[in-house]
Amino acid sequence: GIHGTSPWEELEGQVLLGGKGFVERFKGLLQEKAAIKEIPRQQRFAGRPSLREIFPDTHFAEKQKRNDSILFAHLKYGYTLKEIADSLGIHYATVSKIVQKMEKKM
Repeated sequence: GIHGTSPWEELEGQVLLGGKGFVERFKGLLQEKAAIKEIPRQQRFAGRPSLREIFPDTHFAEKQKRNDSILFAHLKYGYTLKEIADSLGIHYATVSKIVQKMEKKM
């Protein structure tokens, strides 16, 4: 209604408007488009888990687990190094070094 919240605030990745189940059904289609650079990042990765979900504990006891999560967030879900760094409270250059090191191991 007129006095309710705007439905545009509920958009997932600028393209999907619906409940969790609806968004889940479209994830597969969106993942196929993840490599197409002409589609804005936010739209390509609509429905991705939040960084808070990927990093539920920002004080990792194991650095290897943290590093694995950093690589996963960057490569699978397209989060930028800065977004990951801000979420973890570390410098983006540190995240960059971790990603480079982890990619060499692969």
